Amino acid sequence: MASSSHLLHSLRARICDFGGARGGNVTLTFALALIPMVGLAGSAVDYSRGSSAKAAMQAAADATALMLSKEAANLTSAQIKSKASDYFNANFHRTDVGDVKVTPSYTSSGGSQVVVTATGSMPTNLLKVIGFSTLNIDVSSTVKWGNARCASRSCSTTPVRCRAQTR
Repeated sequence: MASSSHLLHSLRARICDFGGARGGNVTLTFALALIPMVGLAGSAVDYSRGSSAKAAMQAAADATALMLSKEAANLTSAQIKSKASDYFNANFHRTDVGDVKVTPSYTSSGGSQVVVTATGSMPTNLLKVIGFSTLNIDVSSTVKWGNARCASRSCSTTPVRCRAQTR
């Protein structure tokens, strides 16, 4: 019993000495600064991964919209959705992006247009430390054709001079 009382007294004395010591401030300061440093490093790493995944998703959405524009006028909305999913999945191979949803739309009023929107989420590695467990990724691609704008009124009588304007 006496040794346990001595041990408890010794531990209490060391804790009090640690609280009053001036030599361990670097350790305490480093420990407190570690969380924001990991958060900043994590944001750089996870942002880089997210940016790369977004670029890949945008390229797949662009390719999907271009492929759909070739045949969208002759397809039903269910066929457009099926082909959009097939085209997108053939071009997007990032396994770190989950819950990917592809939404195509085709309109023909005022010129034809295909819009492909894709969304997904990517789990973070280091940003979890500061409370961000996922990064949401959203991209959209639009292809328009068939309604050329003319530079002057005279082109309405001579359509050979008309050129489509790109935006």
